[in-house]
Amino acid sequence: MRRGWCPSLHAPMQTHDGWLVRVTPDLEGLGPEQLAFLAKYAARFGNGRMTLTSRGNLQLRGLDEVSARDFPQLAAARGLGLADPAAESRRRILFVSPLAGKDSSCAPETLPLARALEAALISFPPLWRPPEKFSLAVDGGGHVPVGALRADIALRHDRGTWRLCHGPSSDLLQPHELICATVALLKRLTARIGMPRALHLAPPFIAEVPPLMGQFLPGCHGVKAVLGEVSAASCAGMARAGISARLTPWRGLILDQPFEAPDLMHDPADPRRLAEACAGQGGCARGQALTQRDALSLVPDLGGRTLHVSGCPKGCAVRDTRDVTLVAQKDGYDLIWYGTTADRPVESGLGVEDVRRRLRQSRHEGRTPP
Repeated sequence: MRRGWCPSLHAPMQTHDGWLVRVTPDLEGLGPEQLAFLAKYAARFGNGRMTLTSRGNLQLRGLDEVSARDFPQLAAARGLGLADPAAESRRRILFVSPLAGKDSSCAPETLPLARALEAALISFPPLWRPPEKFSLAVDGGGHVPVGALRADIALRHDRGTWRLCHGPSSDLLQPHELICATVALLKRLTARIGMPRALHLAPPFIAEVPPLMGQFLPGCHGVKAVLGEVSAASCAGMARAGISARLTPWRGLILDQPFEAPDLMHDPADPRRLAEACAGQGGCARGQALTQRDALSLVPDLGGRTLHVSGCPKGCAVRDTRDVTLVAQKDGYDLIWYGTTADRPVESGLGVEDVRRRLRQSRHEGRTPP
């Protein structure tokens, strides 16, 4: 089994519950007809749900091999990617501030720069391929603070200037210089073999991303998907209402009008937004527990703390620190306070009720767990 790669439109992935296909939407999001197509395909050929990823992509799961192989051509015909696999592999590394063109405080050059960069990527030589998991962002700041978009290469607007950021380095450039400089940097980087990812060397983002829930700007109605999943029924409902949607890098949607559904959270105080979980047992061959069920069952006992429930030590759903991290093993959960799946657990072999008691005890005693 090949590891360390990401599925894409033209490279579906076989998983424990069938085939998975991934869509990278247009920089300006999904229109009603595209939402209707995705909803119909997920309901007819998949498991009836769509997963929002931390890169602003969308995944359909549970397909058979034939429907997974048919999907790219059908999706590309509806503007959900490019028909040419090589060009699509380059286009999909790019993402942009989710409020570009909607937020007056986001740099007005953001979307035009992203479009120009997209065109440059598509026109790269046919044999050029980006490194696996590589990312490129155009970050115009504004309501979503500059630096919130994490990428190996980032074009960032801060205090009236644009910078080209790569790992710990950044260069101050004029807007008309950014595209050529970015293209040159991309070509230099891909000529190197075995270099560590710049994203892992970059300074951490220390500000906070606003919740982007409810109406926070004119024409911007934010929702977050419970555990990062939207049902085909909810997606079809948005399409019938004539809604357009942008995906955020935080497993959310920015809708152009309000929409209610059981699996979409509008209220920043909704405690379900604190929980994150991978597909878990039944959805992944490595999953050792029903992670999503367990995560939701623990929500009432979180007391404002964030929770990550992972079906194995790989930690696909979340890379960053959470207040409570559970890692499923064959004999139960490892419990990690204020860490990641890579950290050493304070206890092992716990059942869900054991974890619940630990959460309640720490809240009752008003103490910080070790």
